[in-house]
Amino acid sequence: MPGRTGRGCRSERFLRDYTAGRTTGQDLLDDDRAWRHPLVREHFPAGLREDMVRLHHDREWFLTVMESLPRAFCHLDQWPANVRSDGRDSVVLDWAFAGDGALGEDLGNYLPDSVFDLFVPAADLPGLAKAAYDAYAHGLRASGWRGDERLVRLGVCASAVKYDWLTALMLARADDEQPAYGGQGAVPAELRYRERGLALAFLADWAAEARLLAPQLGFPEAPSGR
Repeated sequence: MPGRTGRGCRSERFLRDYTAGRTTGQDLLDDDRAWRHPLVREHFPAGLREDMVRLHHDREWFLTVMESLPRAFCHLDQWPANVRSDGRDSVVLDWAFAGDGALGEDLGNYLPDSVFDLFVPAADLPGLAKAAYDAYAHGLRASGWRGDERLVRLGVCASAVKYDWLTALMLARADDEQPAYGGQGAVPAELRYRERGLALAFLADWAAEARLLAPQLGFPEAPSGR
């Protein structure tokens, strides 16, 4: 997808580095005309503007939460193109960015990217997310981890901040041709905006869950937003 991980990012404070330079279209988040573009108006769910503007303004809080969670060795670029499966067996490719991350952070990349790059229909995202989370938590327990599972859930949900930049980018590129992944042709703009709009709304739900969960685990409450 546009804006994928750039070579040379450090694994420490990975999310902060990843999001820092992705500023295209940020001025459009408060632009009524940008939100009235037909692709945006017709395919972004109601309430998404408010949710994504709040996520943007709460960005520092989310990053601080992610940096304060228990650490794990993470792939940090796990998405469908980097996974190969054969029956019950799977292998993850391209470990160039592997290193320090929060518990649950890889799921926070893999699940949204599955829809953003049109590997999985947005309608299937809730079921995929539940199955993936249950498998991840089971794997942690099987490996001997005995921590508070709410920390894992918080890591997954707070990782929504990784895609803070995507809404603004889509506002900025609504009039552009929509290239398929890898530059091989184009995809229908209506399809891309509908699927990504639904996935962004899913991330807004994650962000809301993170705001509720974090204070239960000793984190400060999130800013009130706007």
